[in-house]
Parts: sequence; C-alpha cells; structure tokens
Amino acid sequence: MFEALSALELLPEFALEHAPSEAERVALAECFAKLSALADPDPSALSRGRARLLAAVTESSERFAPLFGKLSELFDLPSEALRSIFTRAAVADAWQPGPLPWVSLFHLEGGPRVAGLDAGFVRLKKGTPFPAHRHTATERVLILEGGYHDHAGRWYGPGDLHEMLGGSQHSLQMNAERDVLLAVVLSGEVEVLGT
Repeated sequence: MFEALSALELLPEFALEHAPSEAERVALAECFAKLSALADPDPSALSRGRARLLAAVTESSERFAPLFGKLSELFDLPSEALRSIFTRAAVADAWQPGPLPWVSLFHLEGGPRVAGLDAGFVRLKKGTPFPAHRHTATERVLILEGGYHDHAGRWYGPGDLHEMLGGSQHSLQMNAERDVLLAVVLSGEVEVLGT
C-alpha cells in the first residue's frame, strides 16, 4: 500500500480526472507502477514506444482527452459529446473560412448554459497575427494546441483559459512552430480595429 501511495502522488492531472474515487486512484497508481517496472531501459526502445504512443494519440478522438474537464465546462457538454464533436471536426469539409485568410472556423452547439452563444473551434496558421480588435461582450478561449502572445507579451499555451471581457482590446501573435487550435465561446462580436 505504501508504494501505491507514493505512486499516487505522481499521477498526472489527466489521470486523476478519470479516477474520481480514492480506490480508483490507488488502483491506477498500482497499474502505473507495474507498467514502469516492465519498462525496457533501452533508450531506443523508449524512443520508439514514445513515437508510437504520440502517433496513436495524435490520430485519436482522445487526443484532447486531458482537456475534457475544461472543455466540458466551457461548452457545457459531457465527454461523449466532445468525442463526437472531435470526430466531426477531423473532417476538413466541416470547417468554414474565417474572417481572415489564415483563420478557419468549426461551429458547434453547446449545452444549455451556452445556448445561443457562438461556440466552436478556431484554427489559425502558425506565425500569423490576429490584428488589433475589440470585444463587444465576453469571449472565453481555451487553447488546445499551439499558442499565442497577446499585445502585452503574455503567452497563452495548451490548457490555458483566456477570458476577454466586453470592451477589451488587444492583438495576438500566433507561435511560429505549429498551427493554433482554440475552443471558443463568444457572447458578442469581435470588431477589427483600423479597418
């Protein structure tokens, strides 16, 4: 039991979200401990295993499962609905052109708490700007992939929630390494300034 408790302290947050009871967390920690005891110390085997795992997760509807708690709160939807949405979003034709050539939009129906609001995903090409703009009402953004700097230089990356209140103004610069994927719930409009 002592080994399971020390392993329990090392469980990542996403694992804890899927094991709500103490007994489930202890059982999960014991499984992780057994798996780590089986690990091949050969660095090339670890590298190959990591590559296989990342490839499987990247192509899966579970790719964003570690963020399902935050996504459920943002969209007011259960995990099963999120899985279905990510499956639909994997189809290129399900996306629409955005307000700028480097922006794509995927609209979805959120749960009752966000009914009537504009909800969905926004994809922005890596290295692109989102020009200075003003929010007419609150916008909540959960960064799923990639990241950006705001006009003040603050970095927002995967798992960060960025809330912009009505009347706020700013600009954004997407990171240069990878495209940016955002989950968004918008109460009003975004007005691009200087146009």
